[in-house]
Amino acid sequence: MLFKFALRNVFRNRKRSILTILAILVASMVVAVAMGWIDGMLNMMLDNYKKYQTGDLRITKVDFIKRERFLPVDELVGESESLMDKIRQINGVKHIEERVKFGLILGHKESSKFAIGLGIDLNSSILKPEEKLIEGNLEKEGLYLGVNLAKKLKIKVGDELLLATKTSEGGLNAIKLKVKGIFRYKVATLDSDFFILDIKEAKRLLKIKEGTTEILVYTLPSKAEKVKDEITKILPKGLAIKNIKEQMGNMYQLLEAGKIIYYIIYAIIVLLASFVVVNTMMMNVFERLKEIGTLKALGLTDSEVYLNFIIEGGIMGFIGSVAGGIIGYITNIILHFTGIDFEFVMKEVSMPMEYIIRPEANIYVLFVTVILGVIIPAITT
Repeated sequence: MLFKFALRNVFRNRKRSILTILAILVASMVVAVAMGWIDGMLNMMLDNYKKYQTGDLRITKVDFIKRERFLPVDELVGESESLMDKIRQINGVKHIEERVKFGLILGHKESSKFAIGLGIDLNSSILKPEEKLIEGNLEKEGLYLGVNLAKKLKIKVGDELLLATKTSEGGLNAIKLKVKGIFRYKVATLDSDFFILDIKEAKRLLKIKEGTTEILVYTLPSKAEKVKDEITKILPKGLAIKNIKEQMGNMYQLLEAGKIIYYIIYAIIVLLASFVVVNTMMMNVFERLKEIGTLKALGLTDSEVYLNFIIEGGIMGFIGSVAGGIIGYITNIILHFTGIDFEFVMKEVSMPMEYIIRPEANIYVLFVTVILGVIIPAITT
């Protein structure tokens, strides 16, 4: 009975109720879009860290971690092929690959720049360089440069470059390789500072006879810790295995804390919109003092009268939040497929973030929006 009575009262003053519902609708839509946007950006950042730097798990020498910023090539995971074969047999492992990363001064004609070489298996790497080439073709030999690095050094496909760097033995070595392609990952650090070559060519340059600098393991969802425990059992002495959380350190904790902070902000946005509901309810109360007196004379208790106004606020919150959540959800779906290009901002960012950001279009966003839009207006009433 109270629900029917509250529903009737909501539409008694339609203009006022519609204005209140619109306030909740706009707030819910903003929350839904913001939630999808922030989740999409944070998830993209974590996925890119996994893809380009950390994997779900990464195996290196213990001393490699201490000197990682210097890109050491003398701290090698020995017998890497044998170890990788054993890891492939572990349940939950989706993909595994070895990488060799090294730094050198890359020069062409009168231009030079510090660049990072990344040796990978060109045919099977999760980086899929063949899909990122904008010039040239993928071959087993040769160099592949980031588009901004190539522009900086005025390098074209077909140019021959001399690569000279410190080897794993402590000496110097140099090889000549032709530029076979130019890639664009739409990630500032990769496009501006990296060049890619086949891992066999990288090992030849660095005189690595056996082993690699790092092994990246990619696991099935929620299997990382179990796989880590299994790998730890077979890991030779002197090697370390770390998950993404351990590798990112404070950055990972910052991202997790950021999610909590954003949820608090979402609640504040809805809370501010709920003051419109409070204002509407206060006006209703003063306009209906005689009616409230009549209802109490008919036997309604104070708590039932109060509950009636809570239900009214909840109804308006529900209508506004559902409509706003649906509009926000549809907006996220559209933006997820189109994306928005932030290259003008992201091209100077050192973190592995893509220029094009796509919001997450998850149904839970709609669910959370409706919950916030119903509970907060009802409570504030």
